[in-house]
Parts: sequence; C-alpha cells; structure tokens
Amino acid sequence: MRKLSLVACAFALLSSWPAFSSTPPMPVSFQAVPEIMVKFEEATEYRKKAVTLGRLPHKLELGKAFPTYVAVDGKPVLETENTVTQEVVIARNPSPVVGAVYNEWLVPKATWLDTYGELPLFDTFMPFKRAKSIKAIPITEEVLSLLGSLDGETAVIAVDWNDAGMKVYRDGYLTDGGYGIAPEEMQSTYEQIE
Repeated sequence: MRKLSLVACAFALLSSWPAFSSTPPMPVSFQAVPEIMVKFEEATEYRKKAVTLGRLPHKLELGKAFPTYVAVDGKPVLETENTVTQEVVIARNPSPVVGAVYNEWLVPKATWLDTYGELPLFDTFMPFKRAKSIKAIPITEEVLSLLGSLDGETAVIAVDWNDAGMKVYRDGYLTDGGYGIAPEEMQSTYEQIE
C-alpha cells in the first residue's frame, strides 16, 4: 500500500510540473499581439550600415539543414535551422560573430530582391547594400512577457521560414519585417535613420 502511495505521489508531482517539460514553447505571432503592434507606430527606423554578403546555394547544400548563429554574451548561439532550397539566397554578415563562426541565414529570393534590388549571380559571396529600411522596437521585459517568455530572457516568435520559430533575446529588437535581431547584431550592423 505504501509503495502505491509513493508512486501515485511521484506521478502526480511529475505530471503537474511544467518546468521539466521537454516540449519547446510554441512560437508566438507577435503581429497578433495588439500591445506589441501599437509600439511600431512610434518605432525607430533603422538601416543596415554594413554590407550584406549574398550567394546562391551550392548544389551539395540543397535539401540540407542550414544553421544560423548569433552572438549572445560574446558566444555563438544557434538561432534557427532551415532547409536550403533553390528558392533562397544565403546571406552573411561580413564579420564573424565569434572566431570563424558567421551569422548566415536564408532569405527567399523574392524578399532578397525586394530588400537589395538584385539577386546574386554566383555561388560565391558578393557584397550588397540594403536599400530598404526597417522599423524596430526593443525587446523589453514587458515585450518578453507578452511573448510568453518562460525565463524572462528569451522568447520564441513565429516566422515564415521556420515552423519551430525564431528565438529572440532581451535587449534585442523585433522588426516590422516579422523577425528579431539579437542585441550584438543590432549594435554592430544597423544604424538609426535621423
């Protein structure tokens, strides 16, 4: 009888304790949160001050997972992982986030064309200057709470290119383009438009 009570107590405790859940948080569409979207009405406008390198995918990369890393507290952290197709451009910031690890990400060709004005011609990196500006709001404690943050430091937002979403960070930014920018990336690659 006592063994049954201990087992029942353990089961009740574990089944009611979400902190040990291995299920990652569901991505939140911040565009559906009015308290966040109202902040974009007075948001600061930015443009990328650094060039962005762009290239077409190599044939061997097609169908494979492509990781995107950002710097968090001076260390590379996996942000997203997406599948390479013929319909994307591989973008890269010119400087590594740490050591030999670069911030590289996949951009749909139509989005690249709208943002940079022309597509890369080859599968080697070429420099492009961003023609389009963005509006961005800081990711504060309040914004993290509205996004359902579990740790007060990060949240997961819904993005078009990855069903698992994109992790965003306190002191980073949400953009009117529907994605997040890590704090260190924002500081090093964007400038405010006066």
